[in-house]
Amino acid sequence: MMGRPTASINMLEARASLLAKLRSFFEARESLEVDVPVIATAPASDPWLDSFTVHDPAGIHIGYLLTSPETYLKRLLSKYPYPLHSIGKAYRANEDGPQHAVEFTMLEWYRPTAKRPFEEMICEIQDLIETLTEFGRPEVVSYRDLFISVFGLNPHDIEANDLVHFASDLLGSKAAATMDLDSLLNVLFATKVESQLVNHIVIDFPVIQSALARIGIVDGESVAKRAELYIAGSEIASGYYELSDVVEQSERFEMDHQRREALHRPTLPTDKALLNALTTGLPESYGVALGVDRLLKVVTNVRTLSECMTFTGHL
Repeated sequence: MMGRPTASINMLEARASLLAKLRSFFEARESLEVDVPVIATAPASDPWLDSFTVHDPAGIHIGYLLTSPETYLKRLLSKYPYPLHSIGKAYRANEDGPQHAVEFTMLEWYRPTAKRPFEEMICEIQDLIETLTEFGRPEVVSYRDLFISVFGLNPHDIEANDLVHFASDLLGSKAAATMDLDSLLNVLFATKVESQLVNHIVIDFPVIQSALARIGIVDGESVAKRAELYIAGSEIASGYYELSDVVEQSERFEMDHQRREALHRPTLPTDKALLNALTTGLPESYGVALGVDRLLKVVTNVRTLSECMTFTGHL
């Protein structure tokens, strides 16, 4: 019936328990929980994310509902270099479906550390899953090894043409031939690799998928120092060894802008407040975004994301 809660009372109890455990986990690690706005003047620049726009009653544009609290948390981190985390709502347009929602709960945390930030990030994600769930400690595997095992190609040394015939079986040869390398990697990884990941952290992505992560060298190859947690074939969390160079960040924003134009997607304003924060100085740090609803879904072993949410279909 329209307007009624979609979650059972057992699910509501499981949700409250998971949130309490998450807060206890970070409190024990001396992380400060902060409350940040959900509206900003500039949204995420990621070419694959769509943001809701916000207007006042007179129709004047106010800003965007944020797809994550990243911009505010990094701005806080640049002023207060302490472990920070936030648990709140995030919004992504055009993502409604069995495994997605336009409004969802996100946990995002940042930890400044000058000692092996990437390795510490992976360890903290492992600790969280091992402590809060029954899945045990996630296994770490490289994007390169996974991609080679499925496609027989090194993802750090390929071009779009190398992948077209793999995608043609999924999308048709005409559609596949029009896709760029990033698009092809996204489609092939999601359809052919993710289902094999039962409790894994995938690390060291192709540079073209670096987003806001730093670039590092592994075995002589340039890689994006980012990590993604998968449980039962679902992406649960994504973490970056955070980019702190304002010049490189500006170049990344411009690249995203150009990609959005090439994909015929709406162009967006640049997050100048974040660039100002990077100019002030962001400490050596890592950041992780975790979908609380998705984690609850795999913990409770239900079929759809809507079963984990108190209400759905209200937007």
